[in-house]
Amino acid sequence: MAAPLAAQGLPSDDSARPVTLREAIDLATRNSVAAVQARGLDRTASAARREAVGSYVPNVNLTAGTGHTQGTTINNFNGQLTALSGNPWSYNNGLRLDVELFDGGRRLSEIKRIRATAEVADVSAVTARFDASLQVKQQFYAALAARESSAAAQAQLEQAEQQFKASAARVAAGVATKSDSLRSAIQVGNAQLAVLTAENDLRVANAALSRVAGSPTTITASPDDTLDTQVAMLSENELAALVEDGPAVRLARSNVAVARAVKRSQKSSYLPTMTMAYNYAFSQNSRGFAGTNLLLVTGDNASRQTYNFNISYPVFNGFAREAQTVQADVVLTNAEAQLRDAELAAKQNLTTLVRSLQNAQARVTVQLAAIAAADEDLRVQQQRYALGASTLLDLLTSQTQLNEARQALIQARLDGRIARAQLSALVGREL
Repeated sequence: MAAPLAAQGLPSDDSARPVTLREAIDLATRNSVAAVQARGLDRTASAARREAVGSYVPNVNLTAGTGHTQGTTINNFNGQLTALSGNPWSYNNGLRLDVELFDGGRRLSEIKRIRATAEVADVSAVTARFDASLQVKQQFYAALAARESSAAAQAQLEQAEQQFKASAARVAAGVATKSDSLRSAIQVGNAQLAVLTAENDLRVANAALSRVAGSPTTITASPDDTLDTQVAMLSENELAALVEDGPAVRLARSNVAVARAVKRSQKSSYLPTMTMAYNYAFSQNSRGFAGTNLLLVTGDNASRQTYNFNISYPVFNGFAREAQTVQADVVLTNAEAQLRDAELAAKQNLTTLVRSLQNAQARVTVQLAAIAAADEDLRVQQQRYALGASTLLDLLTSQTQLNEARQALIQARLDGRIARAQLSALVGREL
């Protein structure tokens, strides 16, 4: 009689640090690429707002300089070299202010555009947070499913080993054929492969979870954090109301606002602009370096103050304004179409995800009943086989049905958890 397949040295991931789902989400919020980029967009929008407000403040430019001149020159009368006369040191400083008095409303439109862009950055940050949360949840639940599959495979292995011992004893007693023992050995091998597959799936899920969470060390889903004690799900009508203001719809709506602001700003190119400039310049010469207070108009010096007012009106620029107007109108039309599609897609995804969640919940209920029935059937078949009232094939069929029911339950739980996570990302709220 051939001995059963020996238990292999199965891989384990004991070095992975267990974390709860909330801890994994917090890690992703801080470290994920999308979250970092979203925070960068927010900082850029804040800087743009300050720049837009600063456009109403005059530009101020201060200048200061000094120079030293020495040497000789040719006398035009006798052609001889003579030393340069006058003070060798020269100084100058200046102050210039420029301000745009009227720009056809361009700056005001620009401020509105920047505010809309800031709203896009805020919505992008929310979207990135929920996207990162969704990715973490998917990998977290995959790790939980792999851990549950490992436990189911261990139970399958224990049943197969017990069955092999019983078959071997019956063969030794002459009340069963050698085929029973060989089939039991095959079942043991299959159970060992199931354990190995589950352990490998857990390793892969842990690696993926560590990446999406941005953790430098390997982390794994905490076995205690099964998340089966969640609050009651909102009704479909309540979810539909939330979807209308979900992250995807809000982002599309903000893009429309930006496009409208750009179109309004483009109209200012048809209006004149008025600017004013003030310039003060001061210069003086001195025999020594920094020998005179440059702020005092004394000695060998000169100063000048000028005021300039300019009005500019572009009469014709080769239809560049018209081309830009068409481009702005096309961008707005595309943004409005994207908003309409985002609203319809949100409604479609809501229907799909709600049905998927309900289906998964129903499957969990059915599979729990199926496991109870399959477990009882297996117990009866084991007793009948021990009494010789049934064949090994009947017993193996019951074992297979129990194993399949366990895996179906694990898959139903995984599908339900992921559907709930996707709903949370869709409505922009933890469910």
